[in-house]
Amino acid sequence: MPFYKDRVFWYIFSALAFVKAAAFICICFFHPLGEAVLAFPDSLTYVYPAQTFLQYGSMWEAVSAAPMLLRTPGYPFFLALIQLVFHNLTWAVALAQNLLSLALLIPVYLTARQLSGRTAARWAAGFCAVSVLYFSLSFAVLTEVLCAFLLAWFVYFIIRFFAAPRTQDLFCSALFLAAAVYVRPAAYYFMFAAVITLACFCASGMVRFSAKKLLLAFVLPLAVLAGAWQARNALTTGFSGFTTVGAYNLYIWNEDYLARKFNLTVPQAHDMLQRALPPGFDALPPAHQARIYKAMAAPLLRESFLYKLSRAPLWAGKTLFGANFVHFSRLLGAGPAEEPDGQMLNHTSAVHTDRLNGLFSKSLFALAAGQVFIVVLLGIGGFFPLWKMRRAETFFLALYCLYFWGIGSTFFGAYARFRAPFEFVLCITAGTGLAARRAKRKNKAG
Repeated sequence: MPFYKDRVFWYIFSALAFVKAAAFICICFFHPLGEAVLAFPDSLTYVYPAQTFLQYGSMWEAVSAAPMLLRTPGYPFFLALIQLVFHNLTWAVALAQNLLSLALLIPVYLTARQLSGRTAARWAAGFCAVSVLYFSLSFAVLTEVLCAFLLAWFVYFIIRFFAAPRTQDLFCSALFLAAAVYVRPAAYYFMFAAVITLACFCASGMVRFSAKKLLLAFVLPLAVLAGAWQARNALTTGFSGFTTVGAYNLYIWNEDYLARKFNLTVPQAHDMLQRALPPGFDALPPAHQARIYKAMAAPLLRESFLYKLSRAPLWAGKTLFGANFVHFSRLLGAGPAEEPDGQMLNHTSAVHTDRLNGLFSKSLFALAAGQVFIVVLLGIGGFFPLWKMRRAETFFLALYCLYFWGIGSTFFGAYARFRAPFEFVLCITAGTGLAARRAKRKNKAG
C-alpha cells in the first residue's frame, strides 16, 4: 500500500502540521524578540553570500568581497531561492524549513517500511514528528533541517538499493548525498566511507551489483558534483579544497582549552586566538591562510590532547542526548532574551541549570530531555533486532550514525544541533525495534 493511502500516517502528518502552524503563528506574530529569534551567530555567514549571489551572481564571504570558501553554496542558494520567491529572508525561511521538517516524515516512513513493514513505518514517523530538535531547528537560519531532509532521502534510496539493487536508486542516493554535502560539509568525508562500504558489499556478494555500475552510478556522480565546487575554488582563489572550515576549526576550536588554561571566558579565548594570527592575515591567499591555521593549531592540539580526551565523553553525550534546550526555551519564551557572552552555540556545561528557574522552564526541559532520551535509547535498541533481519542495511545505518555522531562530538561546541543528521535514523530504528518486539509477542501469543 502506498504511504499516501495509510490513514495513520496522515493522522500523524496532520497533527504535526497543526502544531507547526500554531507555533509558527505564535512565534511570528507574538514572540517578543521578533525575527531576531531566528538568528544565530552563524546565520550571517549564510545570509550574506545569498545576498551577494542575488546581486552580483557570485557568493562572497560574510561582509567582504572575497569569494566564499568557509561555507559551501547549498544553504546560501536555498536562502537566495527563498528571497527570490518570497522577498524575505527571515520568516519565509522558517516557513520553508517547517515545511521541510514536515515532509521529512515521508522518507522516514518509507525507509522504515522498506526495512520492517507498515507498523515500523508508523512508529518511525511518530517518533520523528515529536522531535524537539527538528521542531526548534525549523525556526533557525541554520543548515540542519535542509541537510537532514536531503540525507533522509539519501538513506531511503540507499536502503531501497540494498533490498533490490537498481542503478536508478543508487544514482538518486548519490545525488541526495552530494546535495547534502553542499549544504553541510560535515557530510563530505562520509562520501568516501559510503563508497568504500558499498565496494566491500559488492565485492563480498552481500549486495549483487557490478563494480562498473557502482562506479558509474555512485562514485562518478559524487566525484563530479563535489569536484565542481573544488574546481571553482581552485580557479577563483587558488585553494583546491572543498571548504576552509576544517582548517579554521582545527585552530579556533581550541577556545575551550585556552579558556580553562588562562581562566578566561570562551569569547575572550576566541579573541585571543584571533589576535594571535599574523598581521595582514585576512589579506593573504586562502590556501596560505589554511596552512597558517593548521600550523598554529598543531602545537595547541598536542598541548590540549589529554584535556580534550578527558572531555570527549561529555561532548559525545551532549551530541547524543542534548535537548537543544538553550534554543528551545528561548524560542518558547522561557529563556532570557539576551544570551550572556554571546554563547548561543557554545555553552560548555552538560545541563544549563541557570535556565531551570521556574515551573514552565522545568516542564519544557523535562519534555525535551524525555523525548530525546526515549528516542535515542529505543533507536539504539532497534539496531539489534534489525541486525537479525537486515545485516547489510543495519551495518550501513550504524556506520552512518557513528560517523555523524563522531564528527559532531569532536569539539567542545558539541551539542544537540549536531545530532540532526542522524536523529531521523534513530527514529527509524526505534520504529523497527518496536515493530519487531510487537511481532515477537504476537508469535508467542499465537
